[in-house]
Amino acid sequence: MAELVRAFVAVRLPGHVADELENFLAELRPLANIRWVRREQFHITLKFLGEVAPSVIEQVKDALEPMKYFDPFVIELDHIGAFPNLASPRVLWLGGERGAAELGRLARKVDDVLNEEAGLEREAKKFRAHMTLARLKESRLPEELVRRLGEVPDFSFECGELVLMRSQLTPRGPIYSQLL
Repeated sequence: MAELVRAFVAVRLPGHVADELENFLAELRPLANIRWVRREQFHITLKFLGEVAPSVIEQVKDALEPMKYFDPFVIELDHIGAFPNLASPRVLWLGGERGAAELGRLARKVDDVLNEEAGLEREAKKFRAHMTLARLKESRLPEELVRRLGEVPDFSFECGELVLMRSQLTPRGPIYSQLL
């Protein structure tokens, strides 16, 4: 049996925006011993596929190819939040209002196309446009970090392409490679 492929559909940050975000996070990293996302992992997930057969990946590629490029829109990431909340965070994320509705429509379109053409289950949860910044084991953040989280610069970029990514889990964290 062929090895399953762990994959997701996403929007990636352009290099210059990833550089700016990396510089901002470099200032935050020393403030807390948490698992920060590395620069090469910066993305906004539109649909997580989980572990699927290589044949399904080929169906997904075929289904996504016609919609890989789309009319561009601006995404603005300008505040940090947490799941479930900042009082007891498990995941820190970067989000914003500008572009969120467009990302939501794109995520629904991806969900519909992959359900119809690749037989994948529809998302049960409502889409929430965000980019994961860090994962926490402790549910408390140091005060200095909380203060700095309120001083987020505006990370804006034009988005007009989606990607299909493979995620290989390793002890040092996931390794991503682009499939489409």
